[in-house]
Amino acid sequence: MHKVTSYRPWIIVVIVALATVSKAAPQPAVTPPPNAPAQVSWDAGQRRLKLRYHDITILDATVSAEGADGTKVEGLAVKCEPVENLGDKVEQRLKLVPAELKEGVKLVLRGTVVASEEAFPAETQSEAQKRFPYVRNSVGLSRNLRNNAVYDRRWDWVLQGPPDGATRIKPALQKEERRTFSWVSRGTSLELVFRPRFYQKHKDLEHFTPWTYKVWEGSLTGYCTWWAYRGGFTQETLDAMLELFVEKHLPDFGYDYMQFDDTYQQGNGSCPENWLNWDKRKFPGGWEYSIKAIRDAGMKPGIWVHRIHRPSDPHVADIAKEHPDWFVHKPDGSLFIQHGFYVLDTTNEEAVDNMVRRLYSGLKEQGWNYVKIDGTGDLLRAYQNKECAEFFENNPTTPEQSLRKWDIVAHEELGPDVYVLACHTVGNARHVIGLVDGARLSNDGFQPRTLAQYNYMEGVVWRNDPDHCDVLGEWLMDTDAMMPVFGVDAPVPARSIIRPAICTMAGGVLMLSDKLEVYQDQRNIEGMKRSAPVLFTVPGQLYSCERRPAPWWLQEIDRPFDHWSVLARIQWGEKEKDKHVYHFKGAPQQEVKFADLGLEADREYLVCEFWNQEFLGKFKGSFTAPAMDDNTGMDVFAIREARPHPWVISTTRHISQGGVSLLDERWDNDHKVLSGKSRLVIDDPYVMTVHLPMGFRLEAAEVEGAKAKIDNRKEIATVCVVPSATKTVEWKMTFAQ
Repeated sequence: MHKVTSYRPWIIVVIVALATVSKAAPQPAVTPPPNAPAQVSWDAGQRRLKLRYHDITILDATVSAEGADGTKVEGLAVKCEPVENLGDKVEQRLKLVPAELKEGVKLVLRGTVVASEEAFPAETQSEAQKRFPYVRNSVGLSRNLRNNAVYDRRWDWVLQGPPDGATRIKPALQKEERRTFSWVSRGTSLELVFRPRFYQKHKDLEHFTPWTYKVWEGSLTGYCTWWAYRGGFTQETLDAMLELFVEKHLPDFGYDYMQFDDTYQQGNGSCPENWLNWDKRKFPGGWEYSIKAIRDAGMKPGIWVHRIHRPSDPHVADIAKEHPDWFVHKPDGSLFIQHGFYVLDTTNEEAVDNMVRRLYSGLKEQGWNYVKIDGTGDLLRAYQNKECAEFFENNPTTPEQSLRKWDIVAHEELGPDVYVLACHTVGNARHVIGLVDGARLSNDGFQPRTLAQYNYMEGVVWRNDPDHCDVLGEWLMDTDAMMPVFGVDAPVPARSIIRPAICTMAGGVLMLSDKLEVYQDQRNIEGMKRSAPVLFTVPGQLYSCERRPAPWWLQEIDRPFDHWSVLARIQWGEKEKDKHVYHFKGAPQQEVKFADLGLEADREYLVCEFWNQEFLGKFKGSFTAPAMDDNTGMDVFAIREARPHPWVISTTRHISQGGVSLLDERWDNDHKVLSGKSRLVIDDPYVMTVHLPMGFRLEAAEVEGAKAKIDNRKEIATVCVVPSATKTVEWKMTFAQ
């Protein structure tokens, strides 16, 4: 037996880093993973390959040769050829090749990948995305057949195999600090690629040190005052908005936060006095009244603050006069002014303590649950101004470090239970990664296309924020399109469906921002109700999708009792020439192959469309997505593998069709009983659609605390209840066969 073990100790890079502790979930001190290749052990006699990284054997696999019919081919030697790129972006390639080529013979690598509790399967870019381009994520662990990689978020490494169906990865075992995946790759030759510090180095996110923090996993859904009211939101508006939210049960549907933007503060400059003391003309009860009112409505209070110190504000002017050394100076000794504001010297601890630390400790003491810190880009651009060059030559800091110091202090003072949003744009917020829980992706205005562009960051780096979501916004929307929706007598604006639903499909932040009267119309809030809460997702694709409106989105949902896919088709508006007007043009019917989605091609699937509550049927190989007319803005299909017994295939509570409301489901074959638990919202009719395999009929249904109405149809049955309270209920359905 010939055994070769390669440890390559001469290329291990030792990295010394200052770890930042996340507010969302502080982590104990750990040893950072090295920016170095994995240790390779290849036993040629046993054809056994092991990869060890950061003191863990991350891959243990054997290689065999098989003929076209799957029979094992004996006596075929296999060579392991390591190829490494040892730059700062370490890329380690292992090529497994047969010593001699034989027609019809493929190498098969079978093994186990062991990673941290934050690891997940995903795909790298391949021909599959060209055949059927979509944006994909998962709630829980993905089983998609397009996956060809395991990414370990905690230690920021990726191991990828051959793409485009040549690699099969399945979740195998989950423990408290470990996840195990089975791995099979097939090909005439095989190549594995290992990349350490994948997001940090290969995606150029310098401050991404995920071993020091976890991502905020709760739903980020609520209301932001800015887009609808600008500075015109008052205590009177707050009272009316909260009353409406309670009347419409929107907190019960998942709208948790009420966030004040640029409307409440005194003065026009970023000093603690202006943020912590409210404008009594607009808010006579001050912050005390507002926080209590929000909490009494069943919501959490959020607030916006800025980084700009305008000398036009009397407080700021007085501070600058008394403490000029707190701010950055020009070479001539005068205070540097960028677009009408002074720039804080964050190397001056006295300045930081008085202008930053005091602000965020004050907000924490007041009791805010959500803090939006604006001006990330404004402050960074100011520091980068050429007139500041001498300051940075003479001080031990850089523009990026000076910006980051601000957020380090905010992070320390606000603590682990306050959600912090950096604003604005990924290009600027990337410098405060690890200190904030979310980042606004682009400029002012709802930016749905950025959700596709930065999907690979969602649930890994932070939570993606496309800015507010105004459900009657016009960009990319046909303002005349009226779409039929179940449970509503008249068609509803298609844009009111698409805009909140795309945030949910993307797993990002959904903060509404329309005027009060918009939500008074029941037709405008149907899409809002079915899109909240937002389920936490991780990306299914380790690459950026195009920055354009994506028509297809797929979200996998993994539950202990079921695993299904939700496929959304969105019709975006086309711009009329030389006008800010968009029109839906309609879309033809389209065959959707299950294999292109990443599902097993030889299985039968049940497909339901959500917005019209239509059961499309049972399919094998593919199904046909219906044509969309110039009023249909969105279809959402639940795709579940067919079972030989009755099973819930759709629910009306949420577009995930069970991801929010369905908590448990069990089939008792002896008694022909389907039972489970569901989370319901007061006065919201809840319908469960159940598939009836041939010979089955729903005889009765019992729902805890509510009267159930049943209806048998061809191939399906429905159970409908109208709950008298927001609660979790147990239910039971009895079938005859």
